[in-house]
Amino acid sequence: MIDRIKILIKRLKTFEYSPRYSRIAGDLESYEAHLQRRLENFDSDKKQWAQLAMNLVNQSRKYMNAFKIDEAWKLLHTAKRMEVHCMSDLERSGTAKSLLEEIAKTNEWRRKAIISILGKEIDKTPPDPESLVQALELKDDYYNNQYYKNKLTRNLFSLLFFILSVVIIGISLFFIISTHNYGTDFASKLTPAGYITGVLLFGFLGATTSAILFTRTMSNYSRISEIGSSQVITLSKIFVGVAFSLFIYLLLRSSIAGSINLFSFSIQTPLDYFSIAFVSGFTERLAQKAILLVVGKEEEDKEKKSSKSD
Repeated sequence: MIDRIKILIKRLKTFEYSPRYSRIAGDLESYEAHLQRRLENFDSDKKQWAQLAMNLVNQSRKYMNAFKIDEAWKLLHTAKRMEVHCMSDLERSGTAKSLLEEIAKTNEWRRKAIISILGKEIDKTPPDPESLVQALELKDDYYNNQYYKNKLTRNLFSLLFFILSVVIIGISLFFIISTHNYGTDFASKLTPAGYITGVLLFGFLGATTSAILFTRTMSNYSRISEIGSSQVITLSKIFVGVAFSLFIYLLLRSSIAGSINLFSFSIQTPLDYFSIAFVSGFTERLAQKAILLVVGKEEEDKEKKSSKSD
């Protein structure tokens, strides 16, 4: 029992039990042992490359201990590429064959580039060290980009879920305070300030929900990681959605609401307005429809005035 408590405390105080940390820690340990064995067997020329790889491994370990996992992976990949200069022809040929199988996961232009660099007759003519290093670098860059993209997306999702949590708490407090102040007459006694507050909160709820779905889609299809995971783009989408919610509410409470017939149903209670605010924040189609109706009404009035003057 005491040992379990010690492990629990260690989990909370260190990164050692984090999946990202433990994965690279295991890779570093096994690769360091493998490289150490090579250092003992190589001649002086190859030992220089192996020693350079070992120095990169040590630097990678420093980044890992600082929990800079992406930087640690990059240095470990570089160390493994340096080892190519220590390989025999048979080892380079085997590494090249393995690489050709692995690049099926990468995008098309990288596959073509790697195949072109390695050549088609690997069995007869193993790739020279520089060519194999270049091909491996293209493969490693792909995985490094994926890690970077995942990190951007993870950070953005953390921000969005924090905003969503704050909005849900705000909505809960809004209803608790409103119910306490107005009781069962909530619908009839809610003040204009209360309406505005509710509309903004539900607009934020709809816009944030939409932003989460938007980010998930963009992170899968965006060719540029920063675009798919940009906090500025995503937050601007949220605030635009909230602005649309407020616009729709003000339009519905204005004198022209009855003449444009934005909805085929009647709107009476605060919950009706809050539901519409959520939809307005979630999608801009409702605001676009409202704007077109208002602009169309103005154009129609202008035509009527011009016909009367004629």
